[in-house]
Amino acid sequence: MDNIVGRLQSTFPSHQLDVIIGSLLGDARLECRSKGIRTSYTARFRVHHGEKQKEYVWWKYEILKNLVSCEPKEISCINKKRNLHEVSWYFHTKSLKNFGIIHEIFYKNEVKKFPIEILSIFSDRMLAVWYMDDGSNNHGNITLNTHSFSLEDQKIIVDFLKKKYQISPTIVKDRNQWKIAIGRKDYNYFLSIVAPFILKAMAYKIDNPRIDLSIKSAEFRHNKVGANTSVPKVENLEKV
Repeated sequence: MDNIVGRLQSTFPSHQLDVIIGSLLGDARLECRSKGIRTSYTARFRVHHGEKQKEYVWWKYEILKNLVSCEPKEISCINKKRNLHEVSWYFHTKSLKNFGIIHEIFYKNEVKKFPIEILSIFSDRMLAVWYMDDGSNNHGNITLNTHSFSLEDQKIIVDFLKKKYQISPTIVKDRNQWKIAIGRKDYNYFLSIVAPFILKAMAYKIDNPRIDLSIKSAEFRHNKVGANTSVPKVENLEKV
């Protein structure tokens, strides 16, 4: 496990690794390109978001630019079920052995799993990217849409978040699947952790007039500061 983590850290600078892993915990995927005995195990990283997240796609592209051959592209299609014209944006990286390493720990039988190998290098920025990808702000509680992970994986995630951040997430039923919820008690604190890394275009994920997100997360950690009525200065929150 330490060997895998060491290889990842020596291969990708921290800001890239945070975006890659945070995105894979969310909506991104790795596409395996080769598993042959005679050829290297390679994969490519793919990002795909809707029109509303166009700036978010370009933000990821700029961070991973040296690993990518082509700029993000637009996809336009008709959703027949909803009778809507939908626009989305995507890009993918080159097929690389380094992404093959990550594919090995993130996928089992082509199904994405939560890899315990990343726990020792998990960062607040990874959590923020994960939240921008797959989180919902319900103005009083937070949801991580972890439906793609097994129930066992979600139990590992909950235990990890409890230990690392001293919060108390729960697993809740969503139709025939499961997702992770962070309740009112930890709502302000969670937002204070991710806020310094939230892209301006994704500010709606943290926008809440009841909390001053300029308060340092450390203050929440030690004092559990309550909410107030000041509005966050979103323009100061973008950081890579």
